[in-house]
Order: sequence, then C-alpha cells, then structure tokens
Amino acid sequence: MKLKEIYEFAVQKGLEADPRSKTELEQSMAEVRRKYDELKKQEQEEFDPDRFWNPYDDTRILYGDPEAEINSILVGIDMEIGEVMLADRLSEKGIRIDAVIAHHPEGAALAKLYEVMHLQEDILTGLGVPVNIAEGIMAERIKEVERQLMPV
Repeated sequence: MKLKEIYEFAVQKGLEADPRSKTELEQSMAEVRRKYDELKKQEQEEFDPDRFWNPYDDTRILYGDPEAEINSILVGIDMEIGEVMLADRLSEKGIRIDAVIAHHPEGAALAKLYEVMHLQEDILTGLGVPVNIAEGIMAERIKEVERQLMPV
C-alpha cells in the first residue's frame, strides 16, 4: 500500500465516523473552496490543497513520498524524536520501518489543531447540548490552544 493510500484511508474512516452530517461536511468543504477562490494568486499557491477533500487540519503527511510503498509502520499516540530515532535504528538493524504514524499531530498538522477542536462543539451538540452552550464551553480553550500554537 502506498503512503498516500494509507492517508486517504484514514481520512475516509474519519469521514465515516464524523459526528457531522454529510450535508454539514459538504458545506464545510464548499466554504473552504469559497475562501480559496477569494485568495490572491500568491496566497493560493501557499494554500494546502488537501483542505479541498480532507476536513481534518490535524491530519497530514508531514514527511515522505506519498507514492512510497509501505510494508511496515510504527504507530503510537505521541511519536516524538525518540520514536522516530527508534524507527531509524530498527531499520539500521534490519527491522525495516517504512512509516511512523502518530495520533497527536506535529509540525504543520499541529499548527491548525485549534481548528479541529470545533468538532468537539458538534459532538456536544449531537449529545443534546444547545449550540450556543457548546460553543461557549469550547471557545476559551480553542483560543488558548490557538495562542499557544501561534509560534508554530
């Protein structure tokens, strides 16, 4: 399986389990397209094209060839420097690790984590919490995370 196929599969599974309706997801994707169309040419060149089909800003291929054939993966919750070094060291020892997959985002995927937190508002709403209350509960934490990630 290719790296991009694993990535696309993960996004597809996320879409299938997403608490938002298909209509809400389509509206969200249409909003991304609308915002893209309003950007200047230079900004469009810097735009992440994955946003057209992947509504999860914290889910990305951060490094590697999307066409690479993947046969073995090291997977974990927090895959930091130590785990990446472990994968490299195992590969040196003959235990090939083709990819490292983390649950918690890093790099460019981490920079937009606060955007994904709005999904928690949708989950709360789905559990019967009024929209304004759900948004109020999450607003302060989302802003706090956004401020913490600004340097990223």
